[in-house]
Amino acid sequence: MSERSYKNISIKEEFAETIEKFIRQNPQLGYRSIAAFLEDSSRRRLEELKAIEDQLQIMWHMNLNDKGVLVWDPDLGRAVQIFFSPKGITCEEDGEDDCEHIQFALSKPDIQEVIRRKIKEGWRLPDV
Repeated sequence: MSERSYKNISIKEEFAETIEKFIRQNPQLGYRSIAAFLEDSSRRRLEELKAIEDQLQIMWHMNLNDKGVLVWDPDLGRAVQIFFSPKGITCEEDGEDDCEHIQFALSKPDIQEVIRRKIKEGWRLPDV
């Protein structure tokens, strides 16, 4: 697995509390932390400003959540939930168990790790 590097940023405590409250009140959006929220918000703003135009056509993994994984699809302009369950894997958008969203998700090492763990627990998920 490749080593990731991070930067720390500072925001006003009141603003951070507002974001935390929003995340708690909207679990369906899949944000698990202020960092995930800010990264998603910043990426969207950079796309609006055409500052990362080359990346507009690239799917990206937003985060893992209690339902599975959330993937941003730039063609749809929204996040797509990939559901994991003991019976298998399903894409919210396509309603299938094998689509471009699932293939993308299964290519990510941190998601592969979760899948392998769930398979050991007896879940019927694709081999990765």
